[in-house]
Amino acid sequence: MSVEEFDYVSYLEKRLAAAHGEKKIIRTEIQIEIATAKLLREKNYHAITVNLIANTAGVAHGTFYRYFTDKRSVVAKTIADYFRFVRASRLPIPRDASQFEAIRQANLHYVECFRRNVGLMRCHFRLKDEDEVIAEVGRHADAAMVDRVIDRLRREGEFDRWDPARLRLTIFCLIGMVDELLLKIYSQTQPALAEFEDAPQLVATTLSQMWFSAIYGGHGSQDPGDTSSRV
Repeated sequence: MSVEEFDYVSYLEKRLAAAHGEKKIIRTEIQIEIATAKLLREKNYHAITVNLIANTAGVAHGTFYRYFTDKRSVVAKTIADYFRFVRASRLPIPRDASQFEAIRQANLHYVECFRRNVGLMRCHFRLKDEDEVIAEVGRHADAAMVDRVIDRLRREGEFDRWDPARLRLTIFCLIGMVDELLLKIYSQTQPALAEFEDAPQLVATTLSQMWFSAIYGGHGSQDPGDTSSRV
């Protein structure tokens, strides 16, 4: 995938262009979401106003309220739609991919999306402790991820060796680890990690080794020490 294909604003702009013949209500909602995503690239949440969103979207202040109740609602929808974009835009993982390679490909896609849309992710993580609506968006995304991992383990016959509660806790821990590290790298909150900002392959592979070890514990079909799948 090209850099543009990981960028959520570019995706929305393509959706808007494709909606040229659609009803105005559809196009206007996309315009407002594009404006919100663009502003979150440049500003923190509290510096953004409804007026600023409306002006950036090229719509009247009153028009905004026909679509959203307030700033919080449009930001929550933008973040929720972004998480759906991350999931939908990932290329299918080949059926013959090893367990480690499947994890690595999924992590690499997530890392690339994160680094191209760090404003959205920074907003999400800063607000989730103070805004219940935005926090729920993240909780839903995390829970869906946990369920997908468990479903995969069931298909692979690995689920039965786990205590179900411990497995869910382990997956939630791994999700938190990934998000915390990527936020430090790409939001530049930890100077010691700046050298990894342009090394998505290394970041994704390192995270994948931890995922593999924690989930499969040496029982998987490929040793994470095998570098053949990391090229």
